Amino acid sequence: MPPECMGGFDSAMMGFMPPEAMGGFDAAMMGFMPPDAMGGMSADMMGFMPPDAMGGMSADMMGFMPPEAMGGMSADMMGFMPPEAMGGFDSAMMGFMPPDAMGGMSADMMGFMPPEAMGGMSADMMGFMPPAAMGGMDASMMSFMPANAMGGMDASMMSFMPPGAMMGMDADMMSFMPSGAMMGMDASMMSFMPSAAMGGMDADMMGFMPSPAMMGMDASMMSFMPSAAMGGMDASMMGFMPSPAMMGMDAPMMGFMPPPAMGGMDASMMSFMPPPAMGGMDASMMSYMPPEAMGGMSAAHMEFCPPHAMEGMSADMMSFMPPPAMMGMDEAMMSHMPPEAMGGMDADMMSFMPPDVMGGMPPAMMDSMPPAAMGGFDPAGPGGALDAALFGGTADPGPAPFDPVADAVGSAADAAAAQGGPAPDPGPAPMTAPEPPPAAEPDMPPPPEDPVTG
Repeated sequence: MPPECMGGFDSAMMGFMPPEAMGGFDAAMMGFMPPDAMGGMSADMMGFMPPDAMGGMSADMMGFMPPEAMGGMSADMMGFMPPEAMGGFDSAMMGFMPPDAMGGMSADMMGFMPPEAMGGMSADMMGFMPPAAMGGMDASMMSFMPANAMGGMDASMMSFMPPGAMMGMDADMMSFMPSGAMMGMDASMMSFMPSAAMGGMDADMMGFMPSPAMMGMDASMMSFMPSAAMGGMDASMMGFMPSPAMMGMDAPMMGFMPPPAMGGMDASMMSFMPPPAMGGMDASMMSYMPPEAMGGMSAAHMEFCPPHAMEGMSADMMSFMPPPAMMGMDEAMMSHMPPEAMGGMDADMMSFMPPDVMGGMPPAMMDSMPPAAMGGFDPAGPGGALDAALFGGTADPGPAPFDPVADAVGSAADAAAAQGGPAPDPGPAPMTAPEPPPAAEPDMPPPPEDPVTG
């Protein structure tokens, strides 16, 4: 039949066509077919269609296709479909598509797919999708994807995903993602991920994440991360984490962090860590901390640190501690500090140490203290609080005034003692001089006589 004859077909005629008759169609014939004629197609008819005949399809024709007819599609047929024909798909049609038919998809075809059509996808269909086809995805398409469809993803597919497509992800979708698929992530993809989507992460997924991908993290994303997901972190991943991202950390998250992961910390990261997050630290985690990371500590950080975490401290770590951070120390923390750690102390650090902290220092700790560090010791602690208490904030009054009598008696006593004689009697205590009598009133001349009264 000449191809142009197909222009007279309608859906009723197609509905009466024996399925096997479709085996004689080719792309040219399909190209002349009126779009609405496709309304008479069925899955059986599609099953007999030569794959190359699909090359004559258009988006309009696909738009008239009954969804159930897609059940006859195959990967070969999809492979011959013009990319723009995908514009006629919808989620119902995708829902009838055999999973293996997705093996014929390409990035160009995906690029023409209406976003809402992705609502018909399943994990099995995604599992047959060529990885390169994911290059046609965008955020809108991702947002229509059923969460459980993400179960068909793998690392290769993720690696072809445009970074911007990640904006369509949510926590439910992330929770269905196979852990191994995270190996396809990179920093750019992470930077487009909605913060709330991180709520679907778990430790296994984190464990498969490439370390450099952590460069795309920020504080908001960290704040949505389930605490237990931190169990998948390692030192390399921490080393790529932007310092400000640490603002999203809290104590439960720190509590799940594997101790070796702390080896990726630095001073800048510590400075951005919320002080309450230190409540999740323990001695093992402290022992993996690079000494220079302590340079980001503050008094507030120290105040939230559990006392037993101090057991992981070393002299090198102490030597990097900013002196004002010592204001956060207390007696309990000091009692857990390894004695040798005090070898990192200096006078400035001592000057900021609260006075009562010294009560937690056993002799072994004092023995490890550099002698010069005691130059900063102030029993009153920072600010001269003792002086203020004793002298009302005034200067030290200095020595008592010189008393010559007491000095003479003391000298005589010293001399007598040196000669073996008795000490001289100092005599009675000096008498207090009597008070002088009140002065007499001066004599006054009598007043003159009044001449009038005589």
